[in-house]
Amino acid sequence: MTAIVLPTTSMPGQNPQESGGRLINCFVESLGETGPSKFKIVRVPGMDEWGTTSLTNFRGALQVNNTLYAAFNGDVVTWTGPGVGTVMTGGLPGDDPVIWARDMATTPNVVVVSPDNGAFVVAAGATAAYPDIDVGSPNSVCYLKGRFVFSYGSGLMRQTGLNSTDINTTESATAESKPDTLYRVIAVGDTLLACGSNSIEFWRTNDETVGFAFSPVATHNRGIIHRYAIGGYEEGFGYGTFFVADDFSVRMLEGYASNKISPPDLDRLIEDVINKEEIQVSVYITQGHPMVVVQTLDWTWEYDVTLQRWHERQSYNMPRWRGSLPFKAFDVWMCGGIHDEALSADIYEIVTGLTTEDGEPLPVEIITGPLGSFPVGARVNRLDLFLSAAVGMAPGLPSIQTAPKIDIYISKDLGISWGNAWYREIGPQGLSPNVRVHNLGLCGPKGVKFKFGFSDQVHFAMMAGDVTTSPLRN
Repeated sequence: MTAIVLPTTSMPGQNPQESGGRLINCFVESLGETGPSKFKIVRVPGMDEWGTTSLTNFRGALQVNNTLYAAFNGDVVTWTGPGVGTVMTGGLPGDDPVIWARDMATTPNVVVVSPDNGAFVVAAGATAAYPDIDVGSPNSVCYLKGRFVFSYGSGLMRQTGLNSTDINTTESATAESKPDTLYRVIAVGDTLLACGSNSIEFWRTNDETVGFAFSPVATHNRGIIHRYAIGGYEEGFGYGTFFVADDFSVRMLEGYASNKISPPDLDRLIEDVINKEEIQVSVYITQGHPMVVVQTLDWTWEYDVTLQRWHERQSYNMPRWRGSLPFKAFDVWMCGGIHDEALSADIYEIVTGLTTEDGEPLPVEIITGPLGSFPVGARVNRLDLFLSAAVGMAPGLPSIQTAPKIDIYISKDLGISWGNAWYREIGPQGLSPNVRVHNLGLCGPKGVKFKFGFSDQVHFAMMAGDVTTSPLRN
């Protein structure tokens, strides 16, 4: 009997035969020293509709006191609780993701920057152009130490007065360690980060009574690949700052430097993206796991900061996660959606344990590493899986809840092709059957891989698996 090599991180490889295994819509969770195995593989959280609109293209959101502001194509919508949102008057031009900030005034000033359209404020149920024309055409905004700070592609940064939208053009500075494009300013703790295309500058508050309130203290010689490719600074996260760098890697800031955390498979995907502005980095927390989301229009990968492992996300009938730009509001993590059946981009709560995304299946797929029999072939006699059993629900939806099943596939060419599926029940409520397949056929010296699929709407956890083989004669 040989243990199946269950993956703990996604490693698709450039070719299926090179893959070390894949985790799609599932991730690893430690079971400690006394668990039935060292780890289990569990499903990612689902998405439950929280707020509805008739608009398209979610662009980002921010909670201010008891109101959630969210940008969509051409408009800003507000919520004070679940249900139908209220469209603000005035509109917000564009369809690009936006950057929100608020200050600490008694009645907070709320600023939103659409990098392609300029700066705006939202107040009293309306969106309006930024009240001080000296703001010009910024490409981002943040709030730090009582002031809004705007950035511009030239490297210029401008600040406002304390808890004000007023701008004095003499209170400005330039990020000029390198002659690169300044994409973003973000606030991390008490540090201002000026994030350029080839550098990240760190600025701290100074003791000057006039002029720009921050001074440069260090420069990191790696930049961000585009303006939306940095995350982790959001309120409620607190596990570090992460970015896609100009060398096509994903990195975590460590002091004034950074460490590479991405595998070569993800680096190649990033390098292949034609329009780097599509790359987004965002964050959320589920089941105590801080997740970093790196995604484009064509794929989504997530990084578990605690366990330092990667997995992939693919929503039903999509190559990527349908969630977009997660944020924390009303003490829960939420996200926008690409669209629902009515082609509207609604607001969703990210829900631990939920087995669907807006009512659609959330299928788990696990592809193992190779189980070889080199230098001779083998007869694959039996497969046994150790799963969390007896998870069926009575009463429940027929089959998908009352009698859940796992799909089991075998590949004898290391993932180039797969045989027909075996279906095995993992247990209705109160019953714990052996999950087993006999007589899986012959394999060559390269061995076999297994693929496990699970989309039924009950709890899923896989702990281990074993295969019994016998060698063939030469």
